[in-house]
Amino acid sequence: MVRIAVAAALDCSADAAWRAAHSPAAAGQLYRPLLQMRPRGGAQFPAVFETGSRVDVALRFFGVLPAGTQRIVIVDLDAQEAGSRAAGSRAAGSQARTMRDAGRPLSGPLALISFWNHEITIIPAGPRSAVWRDELTIGGWFAPLAAVVLWPMWRWRVQKLRKLARGWRAQ
Repeated sequence: MVRIAVAAALDCSADAAWRAAHSPAAAGQLYRPLLQMRPRGGAQFPAVFETGSRVDVALRFFGVLPAGTQRIVIVDLDAQEAGSRAAGSRAAGSQARTMRDAGRPLSGPLALISFWNHEITIIPAGPRSAVWRDELTIGGWFAPLAAVVLWPMWRWRVQKLRKLARGWRAQ
């Protein structure tokens, strides 16, 4: 198993960050312009991702070159399901919340990964600030090779999150 974990201090409330974690529009903004994400088969994104949301998306580099497909399956976890890191944050009184994308890559190079677990934990850090913890655990023979690409992408996501969070304050 390979674990990629990053955290970003955000200049917005934990509630605003939680709403953004559930926003298909915000998810799409995290990867632009490198990757664009579109629902497959004429489907549309839900207004918000919530437990039970399931969407298959096509990924394209710069909106042109196919990069594969991925299934997004959203599950909001309680403290027990979220594991020790989020549960420990909750026990400390921080009211951390965790969303899991229980989907997986369907095609393209990342489909060679046999295990995929992506969790986003939002931790209040003050009335107008939050910490966004973004953790991806992958497994299988291809995981170490995929991590070479995914690790810099997760670092890039942190930079994008910090910029995007300024706009989430007003929402």
